[in-house]
Amino acid sequence: MYFLERIFYMVLVLVGVSILMFVLVRIIPGDPIATALGPMATQDSIQKMRREMGLDRPIHVQYLLYIKGIAEGKLGLSLTEKRDVLEIIQEKLPATIELIFVSMTLAVLLAIPLGVISALHQNSLIDHLNRITALFGVSFPSFWIGIMMQLLFGLALGLLPITGRISGSPPEAITHFYLIDSLLTLNFRAFWNSFLHLILPASVLCLSPLANVTRLIRANMIDQMSKDYINVSKAAGMSGWIISYKYMLRNAFTSALTMIGFLIPLMVGTAFVVEKVFAFPGLARFGADAIIANDFNGVMGVTLVISVAFVIVNFLVDELYAVLDPRIKLKR
Repeated sequence: MYFLERIFYMVLVLVGVSILMFVLVRIIPGDPIATALGPMATQDSIQKMRREMGLDRPIHVQYLLYIKGIAEGKLGLSLTEKRDVLEIIQEKLPATIELIFVSMTLAVLLAIPLGVISALHQNSLIDHLNRITALFGVSFPSFWIGIMMQLLFGLALGLLPITGRISGSPPEAITHFYLIDSLLTLNFRAFWNSFLHLILPASVLCLSPLANVTRLIRANMIDQMSKDYINVSKAAGMSGWIISYKYMLRNAFTSALTMIGFLIPLMVGTAFVVEKVFAFPGLARFGADAIIANDFNGVMGVTLVISVAFVIVNFLVDELYAVLDPRIKLKR
């Protein structure tokens, strides 16, 4: 019963988002058909394409046709790339997922020790440095950080590539994730090359979640220090490392897990800028181009992907709560 309720609400959210975005992209000023056909297009050709795409019909009819297309595995024609949006998503989504996965993994792996160390050494030099770094991560715009890192590590030092997803031939397509495909085909040159291309964009993309998760873990760890079970554990002679990382961190990480769940879909928004700066051929870059060109089918497709990711990640976060805190499982 619980899972059926969750699925119902997930579908309800997706339907609401699709209706809202469908209306918004069609009331934006400008004529996307005329823009797509170019300045030499005639009124007859514009009207013909408008009829072919069903844009001459009432908006509720257009929405029903769009839902029918989704059921048939179609998301409409992209005006920027002149092909079905679903085909574009299937091609570009793995690159963005790979980038976000690497970025979030890096952020969490760094945030946990930084947050714990800052909490255990409050107001020390390392605590102040961590707080300054966190402030830097949430304050400076990602496009500026990306450009500065390109100038430093790419142009000045020549250590890392600054654009693209890989140099040369990509690995044989199995999962369309370059890191996985290169390992499956034992193409270690492609693995190393694609990994180098991920370092700079992933580093920029991870700064904001790194800062937020570090600050939250630090605050929660400090709160856990005043709990009675910590004093009892210390009195029992338990080592500080076990108390900190096995008990305090587990309780402190529960609320941080909520933030991680919200940050993963929101990272797609930051990826719009990061992928443009680094010319990374992912879905977010396509979404940015679609917004600029008023490609409403492209915008709708990217929005639906983000919405699906949001509801799925939040569902998984709720399930992980039950793993970290068994009391939640008993309340279901």
